[in-house]
Amino acid sequence: MTTVKDGASGAQRQLIVVSNRLPISYEPGGDDGFELRASSGGLASALAGLPRDDNFAWVGWIGAPARKSHRARLEQALRADRLFPVFLNADQERLYYRNSCNEVLWPLLHYFVDKVHFKPEAWAEYERVNQMFADAVLELCEAGRDTTVWVHDFHLMLLPQMLRAARPDLAIGFFLHIPFPSSEVYRLLPTRESALAGVLGADQIAFHTSDYALHFRRACLRVLGLPSARDEIEYEGRRVALSVRPIGPDVEHFQRSLDEPETAEHLDELARRFAGKKLVLGVERLDYSKGVPLKLDTFERYLAQDPTRAKTVTLLQVIVPSRLMHPDYQQLKTTIEQRVAQINGRFGEPGVVPVEYMHRSVTPAELAALYRFADVAMVTPLRDGMNLVAQEYVLCQRDLKGILLLSEFAGAAHMLSGAILVNPFDLDRTAVALDEALHMPETERRERMSAMQRRIEGNGCRQWAERCLAEVEAAAAQRRAEMQRCVLDERTFVRMRDESTVARTRHLFLDYDGTLREIVSSPSMARPSDALRQLLTGLADAPGTAVHVVTGRDRQTIGEWLGDLPIHLCAEHGYAVRHPGGRWHVDAAANLSWMTRVRQLLAQVVEDVPHSFVEEKTASIAWHYRLADLDYGPWRARELQNTLDETLANEPAEVLVGRAVIEVRAVGVNKGNYAASVLTASPATFVLAMGDDRTDNDLFRAVGDTAWTIQIGNQRSINAKFALPTPAAARATLEQLLHAWM
Repeated sequence: MTTVKDGASGAQRQLIVVSNRLPISYEPGGDDGFELRASSGGLASALAGLPRDDNFAWVGWIGAPARKSHRARLEQALRADRLFPVFLNADQERLYYRNSCNEVLWPLLHYFVDKVHFKPEAWAEYERVNQMFADAVLELCEAGRDTTVWVHDFHLMLLPQMLRAARPDLAIGFFLHIPFPSSEVYRLLPTRESALAGVLGADQIAFHTSDYALHFRRACLRVLGLPSARDEIEYEGRRVALSVRPIGPDVEHFQRSLDEPETAEHLDELARRFAGKKLVLGVERLDYSKGVPLKLDTFERYLAQDPTRAKTVTLLQVIVPSRLMHPDYQQLKTTIEQRVAQINGRFGEPGVVPVEYMHRSVTPAELAALYRFADVAMVTPLRDGMNLVAQEYVLCQRDLKGILLLSEFAGAAHMLSGAILVNPFDLDRTAVALDEALHMPETERRERMSAMQRRIEGNGCRQWAERCLAEVEAAAAQRRAEMQRCVLDERTFVRMRDESTVARTRHLFLDYDGTLREIVSSPSMARPSDALRQLLTGLADAPGTAVHVVTGRDRQTIGEWLGDLPIHLCAEHGYAVRHPGGRWHVDAAANLSWMTRVRQLLAQVVEDVPHSFVEEKTASIAWHYRLADLDYGPWRARELQNTLDETLANEPAEVLVGRAVIEVRAVGVNKGNYAASVLTASPATFVLAMGDDRTDNDLFRAVGDTAWTIQIGNQRSINAKFALPTPAAARATLEQLLHAWM
């Protein structure tokens, strides 16, 4: 893997990897000693190609509460390998790790909602521990140096936003190693908003499959009201990139293991042990998501169809120990062992053991031998983020004699097209598929396995890590470029402030939704805060200053919210105007003959698209699809736009396309015409216009080249000179101007 360098200085970029666990295990011993063991697989293998020099750091937990007397020595020992521990006490392990991570997020994200046990005090500890990780990362980040922080998995969903708030300059990536469920399931999480907002602090978010990415986008829409494109979400004025990057196994490790003499010895032993039999292999960590009891039920049904199969087919089930202190996992282990005993008692006889069971870890040589020897790998999780066992089995099938039976609910099903896919809940069909796998012709097995092998060999975990990091850095570079393109930086603001301070007269033209106030899922929820009302009043009270709120909102709503303030209101894109203390005046010349036909058309679209709605004003009518299905809504919007263009070709109406909204308005009714009329009647020596979407382009054009035009957010279709990232930044800028004028 190559090390990225900063083009300006030539200095190497700093990389900080953050995961819940460091790639070691810690075991305290007698006489105040301890032992550290290196972990293999997973991220440890993926990052093996990176030099552990001063440009690299790995932050994580050591997996158990450390004795205070050990901590200084632990830090010193780990630092030599560029590992930096976060120490958790027993209460933090119980509340953060066991409850919030393993009893809330793990089961929820795997669709096991009946196993979710949410405790508010445990989530508070989850927040505190994420902040501990943030503090540890920030301590390592060198000021003024390009740094990439790569955050891993559901244990640290709040960390990206914490880092973003403290160090906006960081390149931050987040990879989710487990499934992201449908939005209907995710929304059961009581802290659903904060978890999503935490992840969205990243520059780039990656998933194993396109399904997980789509579910995440839909959750952002349903929970936070954020529309998105297939590969990005706009959040707080930033573009957050989304990507699909499935992880692969450690190809080099398994290829070496297959050539080890110890592996050959295990192969010889397996050949003697299972002579004359077909071997079906299962390798799972002890976890309810792996579906081992259902696999055993399926194998029992397979044997029941023809009991003589017990003499020719053996299921070898390997269970790697995990979380044995948890009562649910103890019960799962007991259930598995009871089912094994029941099947062997029903179909076994002297010398015939239909199910062989191993509850222990296996060596790399043992595992490689099992993968190479087995006739069928039966990988049937009920839900799995990826499942590397399936890929490892294919990779180790040098003789291409085996076949993979794979659950369609494993992420690996998206990339292993040669596997026999099954629904593990359908016992009968899975049993039939197992028989099909055992009797598949050799030519077909070889074709299936060789194609999958080629794909896996080109997508190992080290290539995965290199590609992920490149995507994180590219997303961060794009964010920096967009923010610097026309950002209202400190020097530019000072120039604007000084110019406005000496101006005798000022006109401020301010859009409402997306500019003064954040975009929300329902328009009725965007009521102004007391602080915003006070800000507008203060600006209007400044000598020589006229404040104009120019909005597409209907006059009744904006009048109710802001009508008592000493400001000018321009509603419905300029159709209705009201001066301070006055009455509404409308554009009597506007031709609305097209309104009935458009109203009928949009009513039909609302029936077709769930969660969409129509907002009708006097001179315009809009269809909002912010909460509609992420695929169907935009597709239906494109179709509607084409229909409207044809329908209104010879009508005095125009179609506006905004953020998840299509609006039709009378020709000649726009914010720009209003601003032009104001400036003609009352020229000013300082003009400021702020807006966030395409409807504000009319305004920016009308105020002229000498005006200060500021885009809020990062929509590429806005033609303003400068940009601010969020409505909060817009309000803060106006506050600073007001302070300078008083």
